[in-house]
Amino acid sequence: MATVGKTLAAILLCCLVATATSYKRNTLVNRHHSHDHSWDYLLFVREWPAVACMSPDAQRHDCSVPNVVHNWTIHGLWPTKEHTEGPNYCNDDDKFDVNKIKSLIPMLDRFWPNLYSDESPSSFWKHEWTKHGTCAMSLAALGDELKFFSTTLKLNKKFNIDSALYDANIVPSDNRQYMLSDIKQAIGQQYNTEPIVDCLQGDNGQYLFDIRICIDKEFQARSCDGGSSHECDDSQPIRFPPIHNGTAKFIKGLH
Repeated sequence: MATVGKTLAAILLCCLVATATSYKRNTLVNRHHSHDHSWDYLLFVREWPAVACMSPDAQRHDCSVPNVVHNWTIHGLWPTKEHTEGPNYCNDDDKFDVNKIKSLIPMLDRFWPNLYSDESPSSFWKHEWTKHGTCAMSLAALGDELKFFSTTLKLNKKFNIDSALYDANIVPSDNRQYMLSDIKQAIGQQYNTEPIVDCLQGDNGQYLFDIRICIDKEFQARSCDGGSSHECDDSQPIRFPPIHNGTAKFIKGLH
């Protein structure tokens, strides 16, 4: 009986550890304060909202694609050091204030939305500012909250991946699938850089989740440090489902 009790306790501990260390899109978890706040380039991350709402993390929320969203959405602009991640959470004193970006809210709702309808619309922006914006502000062009969000919106227009994929005839479809090499080539030809592509793996194949472009401090595309894809099998086709505004269907086996 004691052995069974110890086994159950061990299983519970493992589950708690797994829960505590799992990735949360909006909430401030695993908060790691960087002592070295220097960084080398920016990682500009966009996600496909139809797939973002299929992810296991999203299934723990009321995830839905707002009616105003029809394109790739911004996940974040992340200062990054060569050969590593971060820095993160660089300035606790510079608190997020939604009033400072009030003029941007219509654009943010469309291009940088919080897909979790069970949270406040601004909670995602608060998370991105607190974790990444407070580190980006060491660059004058990103030196305050308004500059950080307005510049990111401008970069979203400059690096228009909707247009780049469309020009390569890579469009959302319930039937067509695409190879990773074609997706990377479409972005690469448009912006002269190889993107990082992230997929969600499921029982029915892999789904296009996010695309990341590395940008230097002059806001020009540059080569990325590290691998060219995350969780994508380059030998298998990739699903790119259309956006259906509203709650997305959970796809069995996604991870």
